[in-house]
Amino acid sequence: MRERNGTTAIVIGAGMAGLVTARVLSDHVDRVTVLERDRLPQDAVTRRSVPQGRHAHVLLARGQRLLDGWFPGLVDELVQAGAVPLDAKDLVWHQAGAYRVRTDLGFLAMSMSRPLLESTVRERLLRQRSNVSLTDEAAVDRLILEGGRVAGVRVDGTEHRADLVVDCSGRNTRFLDQLAKAGFPAPEVSAVRVDTAYGTRIVRRRPDDLDGTLALVVDDPTRGHRMGTMVPVEGDRWIITVGSFHGDVPPTEPDEYEDFARSLPSPVIADVLARADAFTPVLSHRMPTSRRRRVERLERTPPGFVVLGDAICSLNPAHWQGMSSAALQARALGQAVERHGPASPALAGDFYRRAAKVVDVPWKIAAEADFADPRTSGPEPTGIDLVNRYLDKVLRACHTSIPVARQTLRVQNLLARPESLMTPAMVLRVLLAARRSPAGVEMPAAPSARRRPTA
Repeated sequence: MRERNGTTAIVIGAGMAGLVTARVLSDHVDRVTVLERDRLPQDAVTRRSVPQGRHAHVLLARGQRLLDGWFPGLVDELVQAGAVPLDAKDLVWHQAGAYRVRTDLGFLAMSMSRPLLESTVRERLLRQRSNVSLTDEAAVDRLILEGGRVAGVRVDGTEHRADLVVDCSGRNTRFLDQLAKAGFPAPEVSAVRVDTAYGTRIVRRRPDDLDGTLALVVDDPTRGHRMGTMVPVEGDRWIITVGSFHGDVPPTEPDEYEDFARSLPSPVIADVLARADAFTPVLSHRMPTSRRRRVERLERTPPGFVVLGDAICSLNPAHWQGMSSAALQARALGQAVERHGPASPALAGDFYRRAAKVVDVPWKIAAEADFADPRTSGPEPTGIDLVNRYLDKVLRACHTSIPVARQTLRVQNLLARPESLMTPAMVLRVLLAARRSPAGVEMPAAPSARRRPTA
């Protein structure tokens, strides 16, 4: 690494956003320090500050490509630890009244528990990047403000100075409030109320559980918008998550939880639950809103400080975009630091504009899906009713058209923009294929069982 005249950066938070941010900054800054308020476990277990870590996570293809580049050998290490590679042809995806046609996209996503991914990335970061250090049980009390800029942080009364502080502490960050009290404008907030509630149970995975290694079931939003996911993780386990929106909370009592799963439009998840050995009770979580801070609209922000990750945009977890969005934001920060340097007054504005472009796509995808439910409230995207009528046809076309299903998956994996589903040629294909959908005629049978390896 080239000389950078002793530049330093502090990253607040050692979740996935903080870890990938530290990795990116290590290419542009001499010394990077990560401060984490939790005591970090030695093993891959859920920690207090990441309650959603108990629930199903899939690292989308776009996010995995970034991690592959930053941490060579990471995928092999995850697979050795039991993570399950997922190809598109392995998906069992029931949506809009029928099963999607299988398609091969030529890329893999990775399925593992959130703690396994986080702990593996953390260990590899510290092993591969000698200029990165991490201190746990270090709760940041406040930012150090001097001369109109952020000059570091205070931890238990001790000052830690840096040219750049990156706040990756999550959607409920306290540091923007501190800046507002110091006279800096607070960002506008866009909030979409979905009141997502979900319950998760981890069960034993059997080789003949499913014709495919991942099931996603999404109900018609006009009939309750219940959903379910079942993803394979290390230790021959399934993480099964069922949920819904707007006050329809999954029960935690096991029999009632299974009944909730049975109410989904496909029996796949309920059938697995009925015969599986459970490793955990039903674990619940709730998220009232998707929220986006419009930091790109700030007219004034202190040099030496930016927020990143969920502090900018936290999405309905049903869409699986959080980790990949954070990775794309981290890449954008690296581009801005490379252009301006970590201490530049121009850095924050440039990064926030880049981050806004990153966030626009997952925010648009999530908002369009969430507003398909008439109970959703908040700032509606322009023309949302027309868009959702078309997207309903896209989902129905996915039941019979491999090209439509393939491109839809590319959009959902952040490999293509949503507009790619609206070209004239694609619109014609969608309209013709949607007519052939079996949805609304009869419920197709569940996929037949086919024995598959469990790892």
